[in-house]
Amino acid sequence: MLIDLNALADFVETTLDYSPEYEDDAFAFDFEGARIYCERKRHCFDLYVGKDCLQLPR
Repeated sequence: MLIDLNALADFVETTLDYSPEYEDDAFAFDFEGARIYCERKRHCFDLYVGKDCLQLPR
């Protein structure tokens, strides 16, 4: 499954630190048909998409 990484980065930047829906330190969400598990770290987000782990700065 291919995900638009730029769109995912924009979503993470504008949503995950600001929406009460995503206030836990670990949660899952759907994005472009993919289920993504997120772990919020102090300086980054670890996003697990299938077997891949993407790390985006906070």
